[in-house]
Amino acid sequence: MTSIPTASADGAPAPEQPPDTAGRMELPLAVAISVFLFLAFLIVPPVGLLTLPLASVPMVRLTHRRGLAFGLIGVATTAAVLWVLAAALEGGGEAFRVAVTGGTIVALPALFAGAVRLGRDASLAYLGLCLAGFLILGGSLLIGPGGGIEETARAIDRTFDEAVSAPAPDVRAEYQEWFAAAREFTKKYWFGLIGVGWILAAAVSFYTGAWAARPAASAEQTRFESLRIPAVVAPLFVATGAAFGLAPPFWARLSGNLLWPLTALYFVGGLSIICCFARRWFRSRLLRVGLYALVIYVPITAGTALLGLFDWYTDFRKRGQGATKTL
Repeated sequence: MTSIPTASADGAPAPEQPPDTAGRMELPLAVAISVFLFLAFLIVPPVGLLTLPLASVPMVRLTHRRGLAFGLIGVATTAAVLWVLAAALEGGGEAFRVAVTGGTIVALPALFAGAVRLGRDASLAYLGLCLAGFLILGGSLLIGPGGGIEETARAIDRTFDEAVSAPAPDVRAEYQEWFAAAREFTKKYWFGLIGVGWILAAAVSFYTGAWAARPAASAEQTRFESLRIPAVVAPLFVATGAAFGLAPPFWARLSGNLLWPLTALYFVGGLSIICCFARRWFRSRLLRVGLYALVIYVPITAGTALLGLFDWYTDFRKRGQGATKTL
């Protein structure tokens, strides 16, 4: 399709605009990157655990820049490509599972990015993304083909058996007790641990995609350092913590599967506060990266979660801004 020249202010014809080559390549490039990152998870799972949260980043970026409809076209194309590749390698049944799983993981962050583009609050959109992904992924293991608590427990046993058999015998004996404790913890709280993984991965997908889409207006509104956890979540966290420590075993286990995802959510909220002040006080990116690396250390991780928990009451960003102005 040829472009039609338009007249300039003085009546002379304006030069033809060059074709939007970058815009045309944006969709296929986003699909290719998403497919590659998701396949990395399937082919090399240890490496893929790092790349999987990034698989939906191109679709989030596409949604912020081009709109939700454009993003959903990219999601559908990604799922179709995954189906074709999996069908060629594994067969039809496995191809359907791969396409549905990959399409869901890629689609959810893009859908909630589209909600921000339509005027929804970015923090609430992220909270909705966390809840939707937690219920869909956890529910798929409970009611999906081959799912259920017993089958999941057997899969956890197989995974830990493979992990224990890998090290040398002396190393294996040294960590035997640790492996046994980790196995029992994972079998007891596997549903909540799925929520923990999804909440952390969703933060990477949702906010990295927005960062990559700037200066799009909705992407500018979706800033990690502005994330706020609604106050209504705090009583739920306190109630589940109390039930986890005081309730009978069945209810303690049930509340624990909710407590760990809520803790992860408040950790992300606390990290956003740290990010806010780090951007304000540390001009060097190296110093900021070092600060974020320290947060992984377990005692600091707990403190970061507490920071996020009490933000609804204290509003650390507001107080810090006032303190900075008085310096």
